[in-house]
Amino acid sequence: MIWNSLIWFVLIFLLCWGIGFVMLYRKKNPACVPVLTQLLPVIGNIVLLLFVTILWVQLERPPMKTMAETRVLYSLFVSWITWFIFFTTKSKWMYLLGMVMSLVFLIVDVLNPEYQSKNLMPALQSTWFIPHVVIYMIAYAVMAAACLSAVKGLVNLYKGKNDADSDINLAMKLVYPGMALLTMGMLLGAIWAKIAWGNYWTFDPKETWALLTWLFYLFTIHLHYFCPKRKKLLLWILGLSFIVLIITWMGIRFLPSAMQSIHVYGG
Repeated sequence: MIWNSLIWFVLIFLLCWGIGFVMLYRKKNPACVPVLTQLLPVIGNIVLLLFVTILWVQLERPPMKTMAETRVLYSLFVSWITWFIFFTTKSKWMYLLGMVMSLVFLIVDVLNPEYQSKNLMPALQSTWFIPHVVIYMIAYAVMAAACLSAVKGLVNLYKGKNDADSDINLAMKLVYPGMALLTMGMLLGAIWAKIAWGNYWTFDPKETWALLTWLFYLFTIHLHYFCPKRKKLLLWILGLSFIVLIITWMGIRFLPSAMQSIHVYGG
């Protein structure tokens, strides 16, 4: 099973991103350095994509059933999205934070791979399974990038700098498409639930927290629109919204009320 080799894929990923990051801070930059700092992370991302592809082939199903599988998928999306932001903005912060966030989830998987069988329960054997999970994972990755930008803005504010506007603008540019993806994922989930269980919405713990996440980001959008000068509050709300998102994704399984949840499949 390819899971046994995950650590090697992670080491290559770390090596590519790490060398690229070191090159960003070279005082004397040869002409090839800007190219390498953009190319090396792409190589690392492709290696991670290769792992997901091989895992998919070996499992003979989408690698989206267990928490470990979704963590790899999430790391893949975070690495691509933060690289794209770095490519367009040349933000060293986004490079570093995106690399660290991806690695954290990958290291958790190395330590806790959560092996699972190839079989999917009947509810997951649906055409809605892949688009629902993929859209949510991309949304989570986009919101992670928005949170990273908010963290940078808070650090600048607490250092006495007044240049948080660019961080807020970047964060909100990410929140809007992220919100659209969250909405789409929720709608697809409702359609899937109707087909699988006969109801669009049952106030299952996962559904309730998904709605709560959506409302937090909706509040963030309105706060930014109506109170643009409340910069510190907006940045904190962006961070809090992402914490709610993480609870929705990974924390629900630990709640007593989630033991009977239709969204807990094991792993």
